[in-house]
Amino acid sequence: MDDPVDKIERIEEEIADAESIPDKLTGKDSGKEEKDSGSASEWRPDTEILFRQPIYLSDTGPRFPQELIERICEFLWDEPVQLAVSCTRICPAWYHAARRLLPAHNITWRTREALQDYAHTLTSHRNAPYRKRFQQLWIYDNASKPFAHVWPIFIPVWILPELDFVHLVDLDWSTKTPHDSFFVYLSSYTSISSLQMYDCRFRSLLDLRRVINALPSLTWLYFRNVTLQHPLRPGSVPDHIALRARSHRLKSIDLCGSGHGGPEYPDVSSDYQGTTAQALLHMVAANSSTVTRLDLDLRFFTSASALWQWLAPFGRLTSFTAQYQFASGPMITLEETVPARTENTYIHSWEIFALMDVPDRSALQLLQLLVTPIWYSKLHYFRIHLAGPPSAALLSCTSRVLHALGHRLRSLVWMCSADPDVEATPSLAGNTSLQRVYISLRDVAPSPQKIHSALTAVLSDIVSVDLQHVSIWFTLAHLEPEVLSQNHRWTPVAPDPAESVSAFHTILSREIFNAYDKFVEVVFCVDNIQDNPALVATIKAYMINLFTPWLDRGIVELRFASADGYYERITCVPASMPSEDKSDDRGGEDVEENESVRTEQ
Repeated sequence: MDDPVDKIERIEEEIADAESIPDKLTGKDSGKEEKDSGSASEWRPDTEILFRQPIYLSDTGPRFPQELIERICEFLWDEPVQLAVSCTRICPAWYHAARRLLPAHNITWRTREALQDYAHTLTSHRNAPYRKRFQQLWIYDNASKPFAHVWPIFIPVWILPELDFVHLVDLDWSTKTPHDSFFVYLSSYTSISSLQMYDCRFRSLLDLRRVINALPSLTWLYFRNVTLQHPLRPGSVPDHIALRARSHRLKSIDLCGSGHGGPEYPDVSSDYQGTTAQALLHMVAANSSTVTRLDLDLRFFTSASALWQWLAPFGRLTSFTAQYQFASGPMITLEETVPARTENTYIHSWEIFALMDVPDRSALQLLQLLVTPIWYSKLHYFRIHLAGPPSAALLSCTSRVLHALGHRLRSLVWMCSADPDVEATPSLAGNTSLQRVYISLRDVAPSPQKIHSALTAVLSDIVSVDLQHVSIWFTLAHLEPEVLSQNHRWTPVAPDPAESVSAFHTILSREIFNAYDKFVEVVFCVDNIQDNPALVATIKAYMINLFTPWLDRGIVELRFASADGYYERITCVPASMPSEDKSDDRGGEDVEENESVRTEQ
């Protein structure tokens, strides 16, 4: 009987040029790797090192120009361990020359040549320590010279033993599917838990399912604009068991249509109309017995009631996220796409509920999903990200939902645009066990009084003794100076009476905050008003005055961020208003004044 591996090697010539496959890939791996004197893990890319020219011990020796140093490193492009262990240790000049040739933890292939280069590099025993570095793989297939259908053959599993996430982009397998050996090699990747597809097209749903079923350890599926050349015909829906993923580990599914959910894309593309949407929803619903997390594009549904009916079989669902808006026209026939609900359907209470980039009207409909106590009895994470400003009706409905969640709610995220004359945040007065609060308001009037009002609404409502972190972000709107001076709603400089500031200090001194010693951040994105430094300075001085009690206690940080990645941090009341002393936020560190942002090896 033929050895399966030998058989696969013989048919490789049918799917790729023989000379394009490196010799080392066609043989079996012995399972033993040579030990290298250094480890690729010794290179720490998260430590930012400032560039400096080499400093020589003596002036008598030759000096290398930077171009020559970079050229030397380029000759070691296929020796990542040597680059990481040796070249980066010489000096900052050599470090940066080597660093640009070293990829991060992700691999990206856009051409067959890039795939072959990685195959050549990673099959070398000298680079064995480098193989475990990679956990994510991005494949951008090339329509004129496709290569995604051979990548598991070029890169067998022993080369990428820690690979966890695979992202497939721009596949078009609508007319020709990969050879059977592709699925054999792919199935050996038992480490892959996440498969994500973007702008991919398959011949049929069964071909798509075959790719999914080739990965035995899959727990997460992500689809964005995945279409079918031959979708299911109406009335000929196969049995749902046939559409179920083979892996019983599948827990999380994201299903999104084409484009984005903004006004420029009111509905999904024509490829998703009717039967294609029906087929994809069929496949997702077929896995309802194992799935615990769903992230759905609302454009697949016409209303909250249609969505609710489709969700009925997902008895184990604990996390639900919806994005964009409901479709304006009919998309699916629910009677044909939803499996029958049985008496044994086991219903879990949801733990996470999130709406992302959802308009006011759709959000209002979706909040009706939470009216039944069985669905929110364990809900602890609540997130609303509105595409625009909230209406009074939505704020009222959200406040009622939050009140019903009561002590169960642990985390709240609220993001929206802010109308100058309308309240922008719901009430938190009933949530006594909140641990984390994140509020982000966009298009906020660049007026100290308006910001003061929004801060008062949020902080005066907090009643939780379990609070651990509060983050409030304001993205200040841009207005012409003449508008600022003429419109009383956006008055930038007139200070509030002392009584108003004193009242705010009283809020900060409430008993609920007396024992609070955790971190509070209030961030102002000022890039829209950077051309008006007087206005920025006015808002800055006003905010320092407002938060003086907390600045004195050291529990709040005021941050003024600009679009170029720089920000100014204020953690105490300054003796006088400082000059534009900015720190670089690109390193991801929050530092005190005069503290170095970067460290050197």
